[in-house]
Parts: sequence; C-alpha cells; structure tokens
Amino acid sequence: MDHSSGVISQSGAPAHGRIVTVLLAFGVVCALILCALWQIHRTLDRTPPNVGAFARSPATRTADAAAARKSSARLTQLTSALAWAVPLGTSTVDSCQTQNQNSFFGPAHWAPINCVRSSVLYLAFDGDIRKRLHQFDATLAEQEWTSGSYPNTLTEMATWLSQTGGDPSPAASQQGSTDPPGSQPICLSTVYIPATKQHSLPYDRLGIRLRVAIAEQPCIPMADTGGTPVDGTLKKSPIGGTVYLAWHPLLTDAVSRSAYTGHHYVAAVSLVDRYAVQSTPTASVPPPA
Repeated sequence: MDHSSGVISQSGAPAHGRIVTVLLAFGVVCALILCALWQIHRTLDRTPPNVGAFARSPATRTADAAAARKSSARLTQLTSALAWAVPLGTSTVDSCQTQNQNSFFGPAHWAPINCVRSSVLYLAFDGDIRKRLHQFDATLAEQEWTSGSYPNTLTEMATWLSQTGGDPSPAASQQGSTDPPGSQPICLSTVYIPATKQHSLPYDRLGIRLRVAIAEQPCIPMADTGGTPVDGTLKKSPIGGTVYLAWHPLLTDAVSRSAYTGHHYVAAVSLVDRYAVQSTPTASVPPPA
C-alpha cells in the first residue's frame, strides 16, 4: 500500500510542473496581448488639436483676409504685366489642417496646424516661345520673385532641357528620352520665393511661394491647387480634420485641354501663402505679414 502511494506521488510531480509551465506561458501571452491592445487603443484614440477652432479664431480670420487681399493683388498685377496672355480663370482653395507625425505606437505627436491659401492663375498664349519665356522672366524679376535653384529662370530651364535632350514632361522623363534636343513639347516648372527671403518655405513657418509652369500640348502644366485630382474632378484632402475656408477649385487638366483648342501654350501660376501656423494648442496666430 505504501509502495503504491509512493509511485502515484512520483508520477504526479512532472504533470504538476507541466501545468505550472503552461499557466505561466498563458499568463505571459495574455499580458502581451493586453499590452498590444492598450497600445492600439492609444493609437486609435488620438484626439487631434481643434483645427476648426483655430481656423475660426479672430486672429486666423484676420490673417486669412490679409492673405486673400495679397494673393489677389499679386495675381492681378501679374495678369496686367502679361497683357499678351489670355486669362482663363483662377482656382482658389483655402484650408487649415494638421497631421499625426508619430509612428503607429506611442503617444500622438501632431504637426503644427497650418492654414494655407492656394491660388492658381491660368493663362493661355501664343507666339515665339523664346520671347514669351524672356517676358515671363523679366516680369517675375520686376515683381521681385527669385529662384535659388539652377536653372533658376524659365529661359535657362528651357535652354538646359534643349541642350541635354531631356524630355520636359514628367511622364516621359521617367521612361527616358532618346529624341533629339528640342523635339519635345515645352513643359517647364520653376518655384520662386520673394527676393527678400533667403530660404524656401518651411512647414512650420509663415511664408509665400510662387510656382510658374508653362506647357504645350499634350503636356499639362503643374499646379498647386490645394486639392487632389480624382476621376476628372478635384477632391478635398483625405486627411481627417481638414477645415476648408474657401473651396473654388479648377481642374488643371480640364482648363488646359480647353485652352489648347485655341492656343498653343498654357501657363499655371500657383501662389501658395501659408498665413497662419499653430505649433501647440496654446500658441497664438502670428500677425499677418
């Protein structure tokens, strides 16, 4: 009887150890799952800054009104100086937004709230393209716009592309070009900043920049419309929390194809003005420039 009991006790010890091991492993797995679920919860439950309140604040509205006046005046001045070009219309998109800059796990880190007004003036013209590019360059210089990159004028960019035999169109440049120099359609784009500024426009600073794009068929000029082209229309940003203060867009593709029926060249002049920035929930809107 005693011998029999001893055998049962010895055989039960390994089984008991295995149960403890399984329970410990199960506990570790549960702890890891709970930790992962908590991190996912923190990721999904990230409340962004109140973009709407910032956009509707009196200071932002004051800065926005100043940006609207400034953009309108600059584009009107440019249109008057380029009297040989035919105005096709102006696209205007004005919005405030922020983005989550952190990785999937951990606390949220939101980018500064940015309010940006994007105005695109579309022009059509004909004539000797070399003369027109010189006229564009002279007008931009007179109105104190500069580009620090090389080639830094429309004329220099056209000359450089012609000499290298490169294809100005973005799609063809990705495929490579074997055509002789000067055989490709004009498709130029250059970004300018005010001559009084030293640097380009950083994300968290106030500032203004100008993109000038000139194209001939079949190229479509590049334009900073502030919207996303989708299925022949311009859609609002997919970024959640974006607040629109003005939405009067024009689709560059549609404007250009219509203009090409009666003119040889199309220009898209994009004026992008970041007029308000809030880096923290308690920061105030800087005064308009």
